[in-house]
Amino acid sequence: MAVVTVSRQLGSIGDFVACRASEVLSYDFVDKDLITEVAREANVPESEVEKFDEQAQSAVKRFIHSLIVPSRSAPTPPAMLWGLEFPYEVSAALLAGDATVNEEEHLLDQRDYLRFLQATVHRLRKRDRVIIVGRGGQAILRDDPNTLHVRTVAPLERRIQVVMERLKPSNRKEAGELIQKSDRRRAAYLKDNYRISWDDPALYHVVVNTGRTSLESAARIIQRAVNALGRA
Repeated sequence: MAVVTVSRQLGSIGDFVACRASEVLSYDFVDKDLITEVAREANVPESEVEKFDEQAQSAVKRFIHSLIVPSRSAPTPPAMLWGLEFPYEVSAALLAGDATVNEEEHLLDQRDYLRFLQATVHRLRKRDRVIIVGRGGQAILRDDPNTLHVRTVAPLERRIQVVMERLKPSNRKEAGELIQKSDRRRAAYLKDNYRISWDDPALYHVVVNTGRTSLESAARIIQRAVNALGRA
């Protein structure tokens, strides 16, 4: 099995489940924060790149970094092959603020960002043994037979409880509004860019209800699904 993509409802702890699944499978873990961080590094002057190269980095971070940041051995970064100029237009979008909050602007107005993201996901697919959280992975790799697509869901009350604990809204009503806004944004993201429905169960091999399973059990469900699909 090459890749697992995880799409999650806000409050369904899908990021924690994906992280734990990556540990039990010994897969690399890639979420929006990692891609954003590397893209930010790509926006620094070339004279500063060496400083990043000297920092301790995970293997998967170094892999993404090498795709978009020039180095002494490869002065022309691979991203140039994707039709992006250096410094990349994608960096301007990502530097605008939180990648989730500004997702519509990124993906509707920044075509270069979308190209960058798709190319990064496809190259991660070739790298093998990686879990990708969000970023439309279920759409980008939907036709890949060696990719397992997972979605995490939970009852609304459970999602509100998780959002209250993690995001600290002032009250339950605000937590519910955050959930509704997130659902609308993520659904629009896939509809506008890939013409698919976020809620379509046919997009996924496995849908895990974290309101009925523990984090550990959910991660083990993904592990078993990966092993089963690998034997198919």
